[in-house]
Amino acid sequence: MFVLGLDTTAVTATVAVGEEINGKIKNHSLYSQKNGLTHSQNLLPLIDRALNAFDIGVKDLGLIAVSAGPGSFTGVRIGVATVKGLALPFDTPVCGVSTLEALSKNITFPDGIVCPVMDARRSQFYNALFENGKRLTDDRCVSFEEIYSDIKNTKKPVILCGDGAELFYSLCENREDIYLSPSACRDQNGLSVAEAGLEMFYKGEHTTHSLLRPVYLRPSQAERMLQERQENI
Repeated sequence: MFVLGLDTTAVTATVAVGEEINGKIKNHSLYSQKNGLTHSQNLLPLIDRALNAFDIGVKDLGLIAVSAGPGSFTGVRIGVATVKGLALPFDTPVCGVSTLEALSKNITFPDGIVCPVMDARRSQFYNALFENGKRLTDDRCVSFEEIYSDIKNTKKPVILCGDGAELFYSLCENREDIYLSPSACRDQNGLSVAEAGLEMFYKGEHTTHSLLRPVYLRPSQAERMLQERQENI
């Protein structure tokens, strides 16, 4: 089975096609693009390149996985809408993968906690904690102080990844047992999305194109402004 994984939740669009053998992705193509163009301009050409590496088309895919959030609201919408369009003609199974869970799969850290952190602005981070591939928290949008307290309470080494890793690290007064992941595996990766999606597929957690939904974790700026106006009436 061939699996397509894609992520448009950050500034770089990333796409991978993997060949599943015995429940694992063994061979893959991976392409990323950050060139000043929008994700809507870059994404389909990247998908074509990843598919062409295996000389296959969309009809040959057994699963499509997408980072469904959290992340850039516009980026999340573009990724989810693209997958809906790709899956519709062939009724291909789809998986909406947590961006944070996919990030955690970039790193093997058996002796401690993997801590993906994405800059959510407004003095907050998107975050979840993982240990040996298992979730310790739900996806959340919280302050630096809350995450810092949680990782210190684990009393275990912690490795940071995600586009907010450097900012988070710079805010830590006591950096003992807190580490930055290597830059090469710090950011979103289409292959990790494909791997996370494949795990969901074998757990029966896949869905259909019509039921796929983005995950934002908090209201958009427009929604916040509307709520504030309604409260002031």
